[in-house]
Amino acid sequence: MNPILAELEYKKPSSFRRVIAYSLLIFATIIFAIYVGNVFFGSRSAAVLYDLKKQKATLDNEVKKYQELNSALQKEYFELIGLDPDSYK
Repeated sequence: MNPILAELEYKKPSSFRRVIAYSLLIFATIIFAIYVGNVFFGSRSAAVLYDLKKQKATLDNEVKKYQELNSALQKEYFELIGLDPDSYK
């Protein structure tokens, strides 16, 4: 038999290792892609975090607005019932 053919036949087990290595690499790539997709588009994603921060800022502004409105209404209420709201400060 030709020595080159004998050498090619001998390297076949390493091609099996390559198939296993490539399969593991593809599997790891798929798992990583799923993880990255979940980070960007999942229920705990960066976009959701950004939207929640924006919603928190909006709610904080509403709380301040309603506190000021409540203060003004309490002052008006005390004036209507005849109490001086500034005497308690």
